[in-house]
Amino acid sequence: MFLSELNIGEKKNFLELAYYSMGLNGEHKDVESLVFDSFVHECELPGYTLQKQDKIESIVKVLSKSSTKHKKILLIELYGILLADGEVCMSEADFMQNLAKAFGFDSAEVERLQNWVEEMNSLVEKGYELLN
Repeated sequence: MFLSELNIGEKKNFLELAYYSMGLNGEHKDVESLVFDSFVHECELPGYTLQKQDKIESIVKVLSKSSTKHKKILLIELYGILLADGEVCMSEADFMQNLAKAFGFDSAEVERLQNWVEEMNSLVEKGYELLN
């Protein structure tokens, strides 16, 4: 939704984080893979090859220097993929809390961002119901 706001380096690092976060619950679910594919498209990086899955801490360190607006975009979009299956498991929640801390956000801000994503998902679902 907001990924076009990021610069090319942030987009690539976001895709690395998004893919990594998908596996935190022990599997890459089909619905998450569909969201990831949409992220690749939105980032205008067709055919992007993941290169830094073993350097997540380094990616977080680099992204922590991004603007506040861009860090919020990163968190919102990551919640988009984590909530694709309807829930955020404990390991995903821990990851997001640690990421938010590295980005300089408190838990209240993270909760606010997650709630917004949940509300948006609900609105989209209701929209599809209206179409049927």
